[in-house]
Amino acid sequence: MSTPLPTRMTASRLGRLVADGDADAVRAAVADSPRLLAATAERAGDDGWTPLHLAVAQGREDVVRVLVDAGADPGARTGSGRTPLHVAVEYAPHLVGVLTGLGADVDAAAAAYLDDADRLAAELDGGAPLHDAAGGWDLLTVAAAGGAARTLRLLLDRGADPDGGALAAAAGACRPDLVRVLLDAGATVGRRDPDTGRTALHEAVAAGPGGDAPEVVRLLVAAGADVNATTSDGASALDIGRVAAARHRRDAGQAGARDALVDLLVASGATD
Repeated sequence: MSTPLPTRMTASRLGRLVADGDADAVRAAVADSPRLLAATAERAGDDGWTPLHLAVAQGREDVVRVLVDAGADPGARTGSGRTPLHVAVEYAPHLVGVLTGLGADVDAAAAAYLDDADRLAAELDGGAPLHDAAGGWDLLTVAAAGGAARTLRLLLDRGADPDGGALAAAAGACRPDLVRVLLDAGATVGRRDPDTGRTALHEAVAAGPGGDAPEVVRLLVAAGADVNATTSDGASALDIGRVAAARHRRDAGQAGARDALVDLLVASGATD
């Protein structure tokens, strides 16, 4: 059921409709006040976020389509230079293909994520940096997060730093093939995220047992990962695994693959 439109639509009210995912109300609002499509707001210290950026960050595909159909600019940039496509790479990967289908330009970050090696090579040849300080992009980490084997190898060949967070991203994506490549390239197995203190092992366990997470755990342990390393708030990989396993048992009523992942950690030397 659509939310009734307020008497006077403002950018902040539109932002709330976007966050709520009320596509019908958003459609009516921007039809009545097209100027709001270009209205900007601040998010996490970065100004210039349009309603389209906000819709992407919330993962609202229907609202994204409504806004673009109404004339929202898929190439709009925030104060730090982030496009809606950049936001999708970070917050809502399922919208990357949606945005490119709606006309968003594929730049270096998007090409790295989409495994478009030819486009990425062209962007790099044109001067795109391997690490964009303004946008916060480390292209190798973006490629790893997308499970993009071709662009990841291309970036390593072009001199990308394997210690910029890519190993944790590959572990979180449950991609043992990329983990092997990065370890062979010299990635530090125990690197901690500067903000959270999480290691690649934490990311692999947090990702759950689906796919090849157990194999990723084995690879990291074999490479010397500290199975008892803790995050900035004191959580070990075993802590993360046990909490997830307990939730699964509560919801499913039985032990499952998450318990097996906990057993793997214990067998690898994890302790309370």
